[in-house]
Amino acid sequence: MFLISLAVPFLTGFFEIYPRILNPKVGVDIWTHLLFLKEYHRRGGIPKEIGRKQGFLIEGEYDYPPVFIWILSKFPFNSVKKYNFLFSPFFDMLHLIFIFFASYFLTGSILISVLSQILYSLTPIIILENSTATPRSLGYTLFSIFLMSVFIFTEYNFFFFLLIALIAGSLIFLSHRFTTQAFLFYAVFFSILEQNPIYIFIFIFSLGAALLLSGGFYFKVLKGHFGNLFFWWKNINFRFMHQVGRINRTRKNEDIILKLYQYLMKFPPFVITITNPWTLSIFYFSLFSFPENPIIIKILWWVVFSYFLALATSLIPFARFLGESQRYLEISAFPAAFLSALLLNEVKNTEIGIYFQILYFLAGLSAFITIIVIQKKAIINDKLRTITPDMEKMFVYLKSLKKKPKLVCIPHQITTNIIYHTGCPVFVNASYFNIIKISEIYPFVRKPLREIIRKYKIDLLLLNEDYAEIKDLKIADYEEVKKIGSFVLLRIL
Repeated sequence: MFLISLAVPFLTGFFEIYPRILNPKVGVDIWTHLLFLKEYHRRGGIPKEIGRKQGFLIEGEYDYPPVFIWILSKFPFNSVKKYNFLFSPFFDMLHLIFIFFASYFLTGSILISVLSQILYSLTPIIILENSTATPRSLGYTLFSIFLMSVFIFTEYNFFFFLLIALIAGSLIFLSHRFTTQAFLFYAVFFSILEQNPIYIFIFIFSLGAALLLSGGFYFKVLKGHFGNLFFWWKNINFRFMHQVGRINRTRKNEDIILKLYQYLMKFPPFVITITNPWTLSIFYFSLFSFPENPIIIKILWWVVFSYFLALATSLIPFARFLGESQRYLEISAFPAAFLSALLLNEVKNTEIGIYFQILYFLAGLSAFITIIVIQKKAIINDKLRTITPDMEKMFVYLKSLKKKPKLVCIPHQITTNIIYHTGCPVFVNASYFNIIKISEIYPFVRKPLREIIRKYKIDLLLLNEDYAEIKDLKIADYEEVKKIGSFVLLRIL
């Protein structure tokens, strides 16, 4: 049975990895992680003060959850740099193995267990997210383990599962900020729904355990989390703006990721359905075949609440700062896939079974094609987040300068990439708590660039003309210092 549980995870892992094999130089967050990992090795532990010496003009403290960097530190630095795209798929493979055994525990059916894995793997947003090195899939795996363990404990009083829930909950705090935030929402929701404070108790206990296990470091993480939330509370209306343009600005080379987010905001229910089509099973169970198994009822509520949060954070303006709506569907990808597998198994021998089978086939095929298209556009053929030959030549030029210039970068996504490869100090925040200090230029340029550059004593502006042209910057006097392909260095006069 264990060997059966491995089949889909290995295929899914390859499916998530192959775009990065074709384009191994794409990435955004990875350069930040590598910069901090280098400091971790140099200092023999979590870096504390991070500033201009490390390339960040906006200084601060390391306030990222520590488990991910701790895991990365257990591997040779060069191996992490070369194979960083393997980490997220690996965590997702563990999640898929868990999905198999959780589904089998609930149904005793290998068919439903494997089908749950397959449908999870055909969730478009999951495959795309795991193309980069982030702790997101680790957080989601821990969340599934936590919530399922609490469900089992509350129904069967197996204290072993309470222990698992407490361990998983504590690791969530130390692994991923968004999952921690969702942890709070679901703990409150299920405590109210079941009139049982156990969920809140586990949340509070896990918070205390995280503080103890991290030697108090989690206070910094929490501070950074609030700093990030405050930043987006102030700026959420500009989240999907082009950095030097207006909302929904149209360009022939428009960023595919930006375009997807803009569509999400225009047509939330429709795009949410495409993001995770398997959530639609909740309507069938809610209207026509409400489950009898108490744990499956809880799983149904898990997806219903996720769908509510996804809609709320896309349709209600003041709630949008609480996270991108599709994240709440990512965190319920397992229960949505399980319920869909359960539904198909339930109707397969009925008169309408053939119609459901056709519907599932079409939905799965559409999801598969969506995944392939997004992988091709956003990863394999990406230019804005990829180290291109032109960018590498610009790296060489910047490194050749006797004095490393202070830079401001457009687009903002290349900031830590530039720091890592050139050592030049860049106008970017070292900590999430201080992200508000770059709000003059991110998420969009609020003030004249000349004013920002003089205020922070910036030497040069590095622009990727695949993202914006010089004329878009609205600067009257400038000197073109160096141009290599689509990359141009400008000195504002």
